Amino acid sequence: MMVPQNDNDRVAEREEQAAAWCLLIADRALTVSEQSDFDAWLAADERHAHHFEQMVTVWQGTDAIAEMPGFLSLRAEALTAMEKARRAAEPAPTRRRAVATMAAFAMTAGMGAWYWSEGPDVYSTEVGERRIVRLDDGSSVSLDAASQMSVFFTDHRRAIILDRGRAKFDVAKDPLRPFTVTAGSQAVVAIGTSFSVELLRDQLRVLLFEGQVAVVPRAAAAGHLKKQRPVTQATTQLLPGQELVASLSSGATEILPVDAGRSLGWEGGQVDFVDMPLTDAVERINRYAASPIVLADAAAGRHLVNGVFDAGDADSFVKGVTSLYPLVAREEGGKIIIKTANSSNDEEKMDQK
Repeated sequence: MMVPQNDNDRVAEREEQAAAWCLLIADRALTVSEQSDFDAWLAADERHAHHFEQMVTVWQGTDAIAEMPGFLSLRAEALTAMEKARRAAEPAPTRRRAVATMAAFAMTAGMGAWYWSEGPDVYSTEVGERRIVRLDDGSSVSLDAASQMSVFFTDHRRAIILDRGRAKFDVAKDPLRPFTVTAGSQAVVAIGTSFSVELLRDQLRVLLFEGQVAVVPRAAAAGHLKKQRPVTQATTQLLPGQELVASLSSGATEILPVDAGRSLGWEGGQVDFVDMPLTDAVERINRYAASPIVLADAAAGRHLVNGVFDAGDADSFVKGVTSLYPLVAREEGGKIIIKTANSSNDEEKMDQK
């Protein structure tokens, strides 16, 4: 059965209204007057709630964080000018059909997490290898050893997924296309800045060198949107010289001051540790180690490591931690096994020194 064109236009109009409310609610808390208007709009037609829920679902499945407060304001003037020019040039039916088309595309993206006609560009490094990647927008990425990232660029957004390891991003400024790096359950949004993202087994580290970034839990952003609350409550803004450390399992975060110069040592072949649990330190060292290090017990992994080591010099690292803590190490099957020492293997520990 064919649907009259005017019915299609009315559907598109409701979708456009729902999208507008979705954008506004994501941007900030509604005023009393706006809340009243929103409630009236929902009550005017039972289909309005359905379309609004559709738009919320779209944002949950895609990167709503790209429209966060703060970054949205940087884009507002340019977007407003472009929108006015477009609306002035298009007749209403065409404009509404365009909105419906964009909504359909967004729904496809929401159901499939990511939908791109040609797929992402994937860049990776092997153990002990580092590389510089120049992106199409002029941004530069320094990819650490044993790391991988997937790059998704369109005319409207620049999105990267850090699959593993660490990368430093020097972002070309483009207010109309926020630069988003997703790692684990967190996402980092930037416009024209310099920062690094590191993904460890149960930890995410985001270090800001210059400019501004915001770190947002994707689930939290979607939840605030659905409850019609501003996502600013879930946003962590970093200042240059600060590092955010987030637990991927518990969601707990803390912000620490860092020495940016020392933190960039890995680009020059050095690995730096400041009160880092041995479990995480080993994960870093293993990006460069020909013979990977394995911790035999949880207690060994809780010791804190400090100092700077040459990347790839796993032997010096092992000698350092076993001389400082009650740990012993042995080679086995092409690996270096570190475990907690006890009275029965003190002699073995001395041999390792």
